[in-house]
Amino acid sequence: MNALRQAASDAWLILQNPFGFFPTLREERDVKSESRSVRYILAWFTLFSAVPSLLIPVWKPLTDWAAQVSVVKIPDLHFGNAVYLTMSREVYPLVFSYIGDHFLTWLFCIPILMADFLTTLLGGAAFMHLVFRYVLGGDGRLRDALAALAFGDLPSLLFGFLPYSAAVGLAWTSLLQIPVGFHYLYKVSWNRAFIPYGAFTMFIFVSWGLMGTVNPRGLTTLIPRGPHSP
Repeated sequence: MNALRQAASDAWLILQNPFGFFPTLREERDVKSESRSVRYILAWFTLFSAVPSLLIPVWKPLTDWAAQVSVVKIPDLHFGNAVYLTMSREVYPLVFSYIGDHFLTWLFCIPILMADFLTTLLGGAAFMHLVFRYVLGGDGRLRDALAALAFGDLPSLLFGFLPYSAAVGLAWTSLLQIPVGFHYLYKVSWNRAFIPYGAFTMFIFVSWGLMGTVNPRGLTTLIPRGPHSP
């Protein structure tokens, strides 16, 4: 129960005062505190990634409807982030084509979605650590990159199930993760901290203009569909 209270307290502080939360993480690191260890960060992220996973029956029909009625046909805009988009367009239809039951498909997709969130977190943390440590000259560790991306992803995990919530990921989550989180945890200046954020934002808009999406369909589309495929 103490761990759950700590996780809920951290989530509330992130939403309420991220400019107070991330400096606290840095202070803990400086005094070699293990209150928010790598194990805690991963457990915390797994706990909150269960929220969108359990809400698949809610957000999938909502976003499918949004994609159909939207005037602007940019699929990224209809979903909270790339993980949602991949799940809705590729993974869920593939699993359903073999199972043929929406309830069982939902249960089967819960661990897949959570694993996808964790894989994205770990890969993103490794990449951003290289950028902020060796390109921008920060003094953070891989654990700090993991904390910045995990804790900063909270708005998307909680509210990304809503249609057209990609703006949450672009404007709120990415701001918490990149400039705010890495500024405090890697001790880089605000100007440097905004460089990857600006590059990321530019990449988003260029991809929308050229391809209509940042996330083209992946390799799962090459897997044969089962007998229940429409």
